[in-house]
Amino acid sequence: MSADPVIRTIRSADISGVVALWEEAGMAAYELSGDAADEITSKMDRDPDLFIVAEADGGVVAVVMGTWDGHRGRIKRLAVRSDLRRSGLGRRMVEELERRFVDAGIRRIRLEVWSHNEGGLAFWEDLGYRLQPEIRYFVHNLDDSDDPC
Repeated sequence: MSADPVIRTIRSADISGVVALWEEAGMAAYELSGDAADEITSKMDRDPDLFIVAEADGGVVAVVMGTWDGHRGRIKRLAVRSDLRRSGLGRRMVEELERRFVDAGIRRIRLEVWSHNEGGLAFWEDLGYRLQPEIRYFVHNLDDSDDPC
């Protein structure tokens, strides 16, 4: 990579790069979930300033999706291109998203990490996020799917 990644708000032209990055990270879509591009477009419409990418050499090299439900901010789908992991880029992405949350008046943040994702669990703990063992996550799908998301 020739240039330091630039962190910025996502654009429509980034959708295919984000999908490719999620695919590389194994998080493009779960077995029964909808199309990843549709999810991206929906989030871009809802919380555009909280959906950021890092761009380098003309392509998306990191992405993180922030959302706001009126009560808490949520962090979703942080992914960094495999050759840039452990470079500090993931931390920079989270710091920028947290800054944007603060600018929007959002002070409380939640996120989910799959229990088998040991690297992800360690990453978030290292950033000062605390596991809440007393909270259980329930889902109820109104479309009769078994999608856990």
